[in-house]
Amino acid sequence: MKKILGILFLLIVIAIGICAYFFPGIPYRYKCTHEFKLLDSIYSEVPADLAPLPADYADYSNLGIRITAWNDMEAVRTEDKNEALWENEDKSHTIHVKTETLGDNYDFLDRTGITHEALNSYCKKVGKTPPETNHEFVRLIMSLTMEDFDIHDMKNAKTFYKLMSLKNEEFMGLNCPVRYYSGDGVGYKGFMKTVEMPSEKTAVINIYPDKNNHRHYTIELSVTDWNEILAISESIKLTE
Repeated sequence: MKKILGILFLLIVIAIGICAYFFPGIPYRYKCTHEFKLLDSIYSEVPADLAPLPADYADYSNLGIRITAWNDMEAVRTEDKNEALWENEDKSHTIHVKTETLGDNYDFLDRTGITHEALNSYCKKVGKTPPETNHEFVRLIMSLTMEDFDIHDMKNAKTFYKLMSLKNEEFMGLNCPVRYYSGDGVGYKGFMKTVEMPSEKTAVINIYPDKNNHRHYTIELSVTDWNEILAISESIKLTE
């Protein structure tokens, strides 16, 4: 009996050794599937067949941005010269534009715990283009699924785990779904985040002009109808 148990133990040790050698990423796969809720892609391209906005919608322009939206809003004074705000009487419709200047040392990987070397290694192994900008990095993260996991490389598995950890910071509960959409337009790249909560619906659009790598716009919208928000985001134009 002891001999049989010894053989079984030896076989288990050999099996563990084989798994560790050929599939070193197994521990991180386990951590991903047991720690995280967002394991599927939450990123989508904006449909090409969007319904046009109503003809009575109005243009709102300031800080180098013009956006077409509901015609029931008025400009609201802000204390910050880098902000512009419009809202209707009950604040069910709002547009809040902010602009900032990114420093020469800005790095989208700051505070992520991920190095460019590690990110490039992972991307090349799984056949993805390494991101060079923040909006490309966001698109990568939000579109990841467990099919993008590299179980054969421990370092890449760790990088994937860190990426999924960043993605799951967006999880707000099953009753508050979060989605990301492409947000590219004429002369700029970007993305849009939408959050549907029981009490309100919000969208945040990030814009990076092609001609100014240091400029970053954030546009926050409060909405009542999701059917309009994608078309409103597509109406954005740069005026500077």
